[in-house]
Amino acid sequence: MDLNEVIPLFSGSSGNSILVRACGKNLLFDLGQSCKRIDEALRSVGTDPDHIDGIFITHLHSDHVSGVDVFVRKHRAPIFATLSTHRYIAKICKKEHDSNLDIVVNENDVIDFDENIKIFTCSTPHDVQGSVCFKVEAEGKACVIMTDLGHVTEQIRGMAEGANGVLIESNYDLDMLKNGPYDYMLKKRVGGPDGHLSNTDCAEMIRHLLENGTHQFILGHLSENNNLPELAFNTVKHYLSQNYYTLDEDYSLWVANRYEPSRGLVL
Repeated sequence: MDLNEVIPLFSGSSGNSILVRACGKNLLFDLGQSCKRIDEALRSVGTDPDHIDGIFITHLHSDHVSGVDVFVRKHRAPIFATLSTHRYIAKICKKEHDSNLDIVVNENDVIDFDENIKIFTCSTPHDVQGSVCFKVEAEGKACVIMTDLGHVTEQIRGMAEGANGVLIESNYDLDMLKNGPYDYMLKKRVGGPDGHLSNTDCAEMIRHLLENGTHQFILGHLSENNNLPELAFNTVKHYLSQNYYTLDEDYSLWVANRYEPSRGLVL
């Protein structure tokens, strides 16, 4: 069985969780909503929460880890995360979970999940220690989940090239950020080299990936205050049209839902 599907359960500054179905395994990337909501979302797409085979955490911000405590104790799935992320999770957990479920990964690592699945980590420029993005490879197919990065490094670029599908951050519109409610320091953080990708940054990366063989894209992790789904979509579409790429002919593109499961990438 090939790599099947990448399904955003929730995506945005208010919480993130992504299901990857690969070779009969169910892999969850981030748990940034309550256990109850994640359970409901999983069941709505036909996956039993008790049948999660692995949890992979990108970094320690609450919109990526707020559901870890209850979910892991309830469903007993192993957690793959960097050491600094594991330490933070231990601090926020109200009750202890089985430490045998904690698997430490490095910031630039290859995980042989089983005989069919490899998972690659790549360090991301974000404003916390131990932040990573992930690539899943299974029987000749690959997907990349890349959010919460202030800029695209050459290492991230190389990891993502040639993937069959990519979920990529399109966090903010620059004008909305400049004119929005955030104070000066927060605007500087979001728009800085260790913050988030703008719609234009995202579009530039998608163009590069198109040049290297990727044709399916989901825009994710949109800011609730500094972006709009139609604005992110149209910015990317317009940028790509200026570079002679046509939607639905050269590539597929859609925006992940903030509060409910979205259309998935079928690879």
